[in-house]
Amino acid sequence: MAAIVLWTALGVIAYVYIGYPLLLFLVAQAAARPVRTAPITPSVTMIIAAYNEEEAIAAKIENTLALDYPPGLLEILVVSDGSTDRTNEIVEREYAGRATLLARPRAGKTAAQNYAASVARGEVLVFSDTTTMYEPGMLRAMMANFADPTVGSVGGDVRYTSEGGAVTGKGRQLYWSYEAAIRRWESRIYTVIGATGCVYSLRRSLYVPLDAAAISDFVQPTMALLRGYRSVVEDDAGAYEVAESKQLGDEMQRRARVVLRGLRGVGYMPEILNPIRHPWLCLQILSHRLLRWAVPIFLLAALLANACLVGTPGYAALFALQVAFYGAALVALALDRVHVRPPGLFVPLYFCLINVAPLLALWMLLKGEKKIVWETGPQPVK
Repeated sequence: MAAIVLWTALGVIAYVYIGYPLLLFLVAQAAARPVRTAPITPSVTMIIAAYNEEEAIAAKIENTLALDYPPGLLEILVVSDGSTDRTNEIVEREYAGRATLLARPRAGKTAAQNYAASVARGEVLVFSDTTTMYEPGMLRAMMANFADPTVGSVGGDVRYTSEGGAVTGKGRQLYWSYEAAIRRWESRIYTVIGATGCVYSLRRSLYVPLDAAAISDFVQPTMALLRGYRSVVEDDAGAYEVAESKQLGDEMQRRARVVLRGLRGVGYMPEILNPIRHPWLCLQILSHRLLRWAVPIFLLAALLANACLVGTPGYAALFALQVAFYGAALVALALDRVHVRPPGLFVPLYFCLINVAPLLALWMLLKGEKKIVWETGPQPVK
């Protein structure tokens, strides 16, 4: 029985991290579904959600104003979610007439976006964070995809740069490179699951006001898909963000919040798990979301089952490999606390971090917690 549990758990883990990406790669080569692009310039509303961003908001607005897009077709809305610093003052005093401040009570990012979308005038909504900078041609590249009437949402290509060699920064950078490849292949086949919240767009006609506890960059593109519109990734819509050096505990809390809100998002759209009505979408949700979030359970099952088989020939070496991997993570954790970060050790540590977060999210879900508001700084990739 222990052997069955062990190999089943390892099989699921291998499928999530290797099998599913390989499946996407092969299908993308054989059955790609190109987007029919054209150089169009619809009216656009840039929605910048901010909470206490006095140090970053001016640079973000300047970056937006510098985009290569007709000024008369670009509306900039800065929706301040109860900021208590100088964010509101900077927008009103320095950018009056060029950017509009929407000062709202503290209610969370999704609630802030709901309000901004309700007053936006653009045909296309672009959602951004204050810490994300766009390349000059980002908007034109992104909007070209909306010439295809089957496209409802378009995501950009975020490039994370590591800050100071910290575990969280380097880990996020490596993880995003892997995740970006999966999103690219999903996009070429059918639709990408969710979007990157700091650089994605949606037809305004498709925006649906959401519960404040929902994670909009997952739910909005998926709801658009259920209405017949795919979500794609545009490689030429470039954006940059520094993968900031954060405490590991803070990073884990952020990731747990994203998973928690993602789980609630699936609950808002149970039809996406119907394999008869949405077979490929169901496979994507299971493989890219639910099974990914369940990996820590399978990791624990593999470790415990393997421990029961140590006396069986051939299983001791496998158990030693697992113990060594987790041991390396613990060593990396101890060294990180004294700011010593040997190259390579951040991989097992960040892997463990991203797999502890779903367990924390599950515990929050069982307790009925809702993580609605967010703190200053970039959000973790999903």
